[in-house]
Formats: sequence, C-alpha cells, structure tokens
Amino acid sequence: MKKEIWGFNPPPIGGISIYCKRLTDKLHAKDCGIVMRDFACSGSGCDYIVDVRFKLLEFLKLIFVSKKLIHAQFTNFYLLMMLYLCGWRHKIVLTLHNRRLILLSGWKRWVVNHLFKRVEYVIYNDPTYTPLLQEKFDIDDSKIVILSAYISPGNDEMKGLTSDITSFLSQHEYTVSANAHRVIQNVYGDLYGIDQLIYMMDRLVNEKGLDVGLVFCISEIFNHEYYNECCARIKELGLECNFHFVIQSQVNGFEVWAATDLFLRPTMSDMEGVSVKEALQFGTPVVASDVCIRPKEAVLYRTGDAEDLFEKVYPLLQRKSRVTYNPEVIVEDEILRIYSLFS
Repeated sequence: MKKEIWGFNPPPIGGISIYCKRLTDKLHAKDCGIVMRDFACSGSGCDYIVDVRFKLLEFLKLIFVSKKLIHAQFTNFYLLMMLYLCGWRHKIVLTLHNRRLILLSGWKRWVVNHLFKRVEYVIYNDPTYTPLLQEKFDIDDSKIVILSAYISPGNDEMKGLTSDITSFLSQHEYTVSANAHRVIQNVYGDLYGIDQLIYMMDRLVNEKGLDVGLVFCISEIFNHEYYNECCARIKELGLECNFHFVIQSQVNGFEVWAATDLFLRPTMSDMEGVSVKEALQFGTPVVASDVCIRPKEAVLYRTGDAEDLFEKVYPLLQRKSRVTYNPEVIVEDEILRIYSLFS
C-alpha cells in the first residue's frame, strides 16, 4: 500500500510546514516509497515531494486510484470535507496541529464528525485536548494517539542568518525573538499575540530603560490592515528601532531563536508550538502562553495577559541564561510504526 503525507512544504515557513518537511525527509530516508503531496505547491524540486497544483483534482483522483494510506496534516475545513467526500476508499491518519476544529458547528461539525468515524488514527500532542475533542466529535479512544509533533532540525537546514538580522541583533544589549504563521485576528483575538509583544516592549524599553531588540518572523502578513495598525502603534510608542519584522524570508526560524537571549510564544491558540522546542533545543530560554502543554523547561504565563507576560520576561531577560533540553521521543520512528500497521 502506498503511503503519502498530505501537507505543506515550506515556503511559507511555519510550524506545520517545517514538521511536514522534516517528517517526510526522515521517513523517506527509511522507506523510499513514502512521499509528500505538497498543498503549498512550493516547487521544492525534490523527487519525493510532489506539488499539488490542482487541489480539487487531487481529491477527485482518490475515487479511482488504488487504496493507499493518507497521512493528512491539515485542519482546514474544506480540505477535510474533500477528504471525507473523496477519500472513503483509503486509510486515513490525521494529525492535528491546533485546536480550531472544536470551533466548528452545524453542518461543518457534522462533516468532520463523520470523517473522524472513518479515520484510522487521530494524532496530536496534548492529552488535555481529548475531552474537548470528544465532547464535540464521536472519536473512539482507540483511535487517539498522543505524540509530539517536534522533529529536530537536520544539519542540512543550517543556512546562517541574513545580514539585516545579524546587524539588528548586534545593535541591542538584549535580544528577543518570536514568530507567526500570519498576522491575523480571529475569535481568539490577535492569534499570535503581536499586541501583547508591543505592550511588553513598551514596558521594557520606555519604562524600564532596557535596550531590547525583537526579531519577529512572519510567514505571511495576511491581514494587512491589522499589520499596519500594529506598525503605527509601534511608531507611536517610539519603538521602531526595537522591532525588526522578517516577512516571507527563507531564513530558518530556529537559527534566529538560537541567536537571541529569549524566545516568546504568546499565542492565543496552540497545540504544540514547534518553535518553542526548537528554541529550547538550541539553549534559548522560552516564555510561552499556557494555552496548551509546554515542555517543563519553558516559563509559562497566563494566556492573553500582557502584564503577566512582561512580569515573566523582565527578570528572565536580564539573566541571559541558557537552558538544556532534549526531545522526549523520536517522532518519525513512532509514525513509521503506525504506518507499518497498514500493508
């Protein structure tokens, strides 16, 4: 049986796309028959990462091709709906990278509920999500696999930082990094907590007098109006020289986190936060929202509470300490074991 990962290869760079790339690379090295269907259509040029140029056609083809294992890496409702409508002949494993499915209602909830009844396994990293998921959908305990989504970066990913980033970091006594897949506001508010970071930087720079520079990596602006509002607020507070936005860059995020004194993850919704574990693995302390389970080495603050974020960051930043962290499991081996259950 063919085994395929259906997901996203960077660019754009984000937690899910990085996971998909690393998982595909490591699994293909152990089983050359494993390929990725790349819905980001990244043009990787890699023979085992296949661009999906026509998404609808890719799903329709499932009705006619031989049975295969599809490991889906998306929670976009319309992609899941097409998988439900067209993937009934195939074995499906679904990895959830965020909690957004529990926000569905009405007919959308009905569709996803019936997809869950059909899938072989649902994989996610946070056991506290299980009661919320099962309250919303009919998922048997036997289908749930709790597994980290963190795969260590390979040596081949090292590119080095661009001159604009190294120059910015060298200009400040203290350095902080953060990231967002996109600039967006939804039911959670500012999803990646840019507003909280602006508040925190105002307190650190204008009140406490610290010379702090924050590098913020963004895969996609998306909401340009809100992004412009954030930039205007930064200018109003006199913080233009303290923020450096890196937008749609090919720079590896983990190399940025490794080069700074502190990494922040102020997300309003999260499942794992791959960047959190990347930062920790490279020795950079982390302050993150308590919206989900985090590694014990991370310092947590109350989700959405910008004042609590500041209170956690201020003393930690001044210490300029490093941390030690070792990933708890070899994720690709566990995924390969699951694949082995299907002949």
